[in-house]
Amino acid sequence: MERVFALPGDTASAQAAHRCGADLVVVDERGLKRLATTEHPRSPAAVILVPATPVAPAGDLMAAWGVGDPGNLGTLIRTAAAFGLGFVVGPGTADAWAPKVLRSAAGGHFRTGVAAVDALEALRAGGRRLVATVPRGGSPPMGLPPGPLAILVGDEARGLPEEVAGACDLAVTIPMRGGTESLNAAVAGAIVAYEVARRAERPAAG
Repeated sequence: MERVFALPGDTASAQAAHRCGADLVVVDERGLKRLATTEHPRSPAAVILVPATPVAPAGDLMAAWGVGDPGNLGTLIRTAAAFGLGFVVGPGTADAWAPKVLRSAAGGHFRTGVAAVDALEALRAGGRRLVATVPRGGSPPMGLPPGPLAILVGDEARGLPEEVAGACDLAVTIPMRGGTESLNAAVAGAIVAYEVARRAERPAAG
């Protein structure tokens, strides 16, 4: 964090700036509104350097592959943070540090790493198996195998590109009743992320 802009009397923001070694600039409400991107901003606003985060060397990941909607991307980052997964942004995905993505993630960027990759092979670090989320034809996510996984979520309208889904080690499809064709990309990612996290709670077989 480089600089924090806060309203007078915002002691929590002042303390946060001090802990981070950032410059504190006190502004009035008019100044804060000029700095922020929302219609009714709340103190503080901050200037940060976007970190160059590598892909986590071990553990489970969620990867957004071609997710163009900033709201969905931010929600996926928030979901990954909630369930203890690392996060990766693949080709064709919205800017992970855009204002709407940051708001939707609700701090998730700072609780999980947000790395960027150009190729699927970068996700296989640590022996991960690649899991494609597909609208039909995959196995239920309740039966995900043990071991580190990278869960790939595609664009809500188009899904994962065929060549990407085909290069994955397995595919999962969320069982649905009632004739719904598909789920919102962020909702689908959350369901699968929950199942990934839940594996650790299952008793060992035998």
